[in-house]
Amino acid sequence: MAKELRVLRIHGKVQGVGYRFFATRVARRLGLKGTIQNLRDGSVEATVEGEKKTIDQWIEELKEGPRYAEVNRIDQETKEFTGRLPDFDVKF
Repeated sequence: MAKELRVLRIHGKVQGVGYRFFATRVARRLGLKGTIQNLRDGSVEATVEGEKKTIDQWIEELKEGPRYAEVNRIDQETKEFTGRLPDFDVKF
């Protein structure tokens, strides 16, 4: 299976609604590695590594998000897999 690293920028109502913790819980369940953090502009940035289809599955769940989140758009950039990311966690 193809492994890759992806950098995501999630736009919408994604801060103050438990979004990062939701994304972390799902990523850990799927066995993905990486980090997620709030950005000053109100968006959330995630860096994730794993199997391409598993990342795609994670992104489908991210589009829904937790109850009070509203995801408008997810920008993605695919990069070369490094195998160096830690177990998925929130960056502060």
